[in-house]
Amino acid sequence: MKKKFVPGVLMVLLGLVIAGCGNGTKNDAGSAETNGAGAGTKTIVAATSGVSNPFSYEKDGQLTGYDVEVMKAIFKDLPEYKIEVQAIEFEGILTGLDNGRFQLGANNFSSNPERRGKYNFSLPIIENANVFVVRKDDNTLKAIEDLKGYKAVTEVGNSGATLLENYNEANPDAKAEIIYTDENFVKQFEGIEAGKYDVRIISRVSAEKAIKEHGFTNLKVVAFSTENSDPGSYILLSKSADSTLLDTVNKRIKEMYADGTLLKISQEQLGGDYLPKKELME
Repeated sequence: MKKKFVPGVLMVLLGLVIAGCGNGTKNDAGSAETNGAGAGTKTIVAATSGVSNPFSYEKDGQLTGYDVEVMKAIFKDLPEYKIEVQAIEFEGILTGLDNGRFQLGANNFSSNPERRGKYNFSLPIIENANVFVVRKDDNTLKAIEDLKGYKAVTEVGNSGATLLENYNEANPDAKAEIIYTDENFVKQFEGIEAGKYDVRIISRVSAEKAIKEHGFTNLKVVAFSTENSDPGSYILLSKSADSTLLDTVNKRIKEMYADGTLLKISQEQLGGDYLPKKELME
């Protein structure tokens, strides 16, 4: 019986081996196709602060905000790219662009000559000029030139800080007192209302949204302009990034502007239409 049973077992085993080889070839081929697709995909690492509501913040453990959702939408229909958004301290965004750690940076970035020299700028994704936030009884501060003696609160490195520093450098005998803080801007607004500070320079969207949502009854927004001021907000790109990336990003921004995607994100995240003028999208 052993002699009759063994050949049968061997035949079964041989059949399993042959089948297994066939299945293995099929699986390997499938993996090769998957890996081949993966190998052709470029991962784009984008940086944001995650603490700049409504542009970049955490909700239910996930990063969201206007800038974050715009970046996700840009790459949603680009199978050749995979977007990875990381939250990092504000100062680290530009450092990461400098050393190539990140290819994109988005955190309500405005334009200035120094930044233009170091980074590639996307088309504007929002019109968001800087404004003063002051107490309602302040009828003096209407322009940068009126800052003499004001206690101006800000964080290090943002566009408001740059405006204040440039003002002080140009007016050594009429300086503002610049108070740098790690407080978020809502806390800074509380300080202005309480008289601890006098003014914060911040984007119009952030100011209007925070005043409305947090019920600041003794604060107001004062518009101002500066020479060569640029009201736009942009995605910054590392100049060491893929040379086609900027063109791809700008093409998608134009498409999203035309098909209503940008407007939808603006309404959802910012509470209104803050899109750039059409002529700026050319």
